[in-house]
Amino acid sequence: MPKTIAITPSWYWPESVDRVVGIPPFGIHEICMQRHVRDKPDAPALITDDGTVTYAELARRVNAACEHLAEQVSASKSAVMDGTHSVDTVIYLLAAFSLGLCTRIGAEAEGGGVNLSALPPATGESDNTAMAETANVLDMAVAIKGSGGVAGHTHRSLLAGAISMAAFLQPEPDRPWLLTCSLDRWEGLLSLLLPLYLGEAVVLPGGTDSEAFAAAIERHRPGYAITDLSVASNATREAKRSVKRARDILQGMLLSTGGVFDPGDRQRVGKSFRCPALTIYGLAETGAIFASHPQWYMDESIGIPVTNAHVVPSDPRNGAPIQTLWELVESAEVTVKGPSLMRGYENRNDTDYLVDGRYRTGVIASSDANGMIYILPD
Repeated sequence: MPKTIAITPSWYWPESVDRVVGIPPFGIHEICMQRHVRDKPDAPALITDDGTVTYAELARRVNAACEHLAEQVSASKSAVMDGTHSVDTVIYLLAAFSLGLCTRIGAEAEGGGVNLSALPPATGESDNTAMAETANVLDMAVAIKGSGGVAGHTHRSLLAGAISMAAFLQPEPDRPWLLTCSLDRWEGLLSLLLPLYLGEAVVLPGGTDSEAFAAAIERHRPGYAITDLSVASNATREAKRSVKRARDILQGMLLSTGGVFDPGDRQRVGKSFRCPALTIYGLAETGAIFASHPQWYMDESIGIPVTNAHVVPSDPRNGAPIQTLWELVESAEVTVKGPSLMRGYENRNDTDYLVDGRYRTGVIASSDANGMIYILPD
């Protein structure tokens, strides 16, 4: 029987990790905030150097932001914002999700709509929960720049990315997550929504340089961080004293790569911070595709397909699946299907980027006998 990357023999799949999990039919507002307000209202949701915002406080401030936004929303029901993250931008983004607005984030954020980045600080509070209604999971929620255009995601696809990664990693509970990537990237959205889905706190560091990254780990003691491999590697060179003080704190550091990476950099990060250095790879169109798992990784490999990512080795000439064992293929194009796949490109009516419902990444990869994936140079 032909095997794909996603259909892997049980003897090398990480123990107790589900390969497929369901995605509940609810909006981001309900899954990432309201249920925690009911179950753990006094738990921290956002943490900065200036203080903490609990889930109950977050809900009241999001509701107030909804009231403010509702007065400005045009008929297009859209919003724009840059990718920088702060308490205010997070609150307004959650408010936009709650109101069912489509938010364009980053350099490609053009056109009409409320500019969330230009709004005054979201300091008010409101208990008027009627203003924060859960949007339909099929409503377009976010548009960010992808490799083939502006990729549009729904509440369901965004939640699927968070839920899938949570099922894959099975992170230790009651540990904050450090958000370092900008929100106009899939890694930044994952860094925000994954801990909120879990009911954990999101740490917003006071800066973006190497020193601030290491200092945030030392001060707030997060359990996990999602950042670029280059950022973490630079920190080991440029902020050695801060990195030394940040040792033995993280349960894992997810290191985003653009494809081919230097395994020496990865080893340096793991040894310097004394934590698992887990590479992660994905696209704006697909969310996470491959990641290392604490129980199962090699420094040279990008990892294995994450939960819910159905990844198929395909002929790079036409995207057709290769009907043989993956280990017998010298190289193949990675095509992927799953619930975190974007709804489609904005301003594009074609579906040339799909084949049989699978997204053609254009990435060439190989596998070893253990199912580890190696991204190859172009």
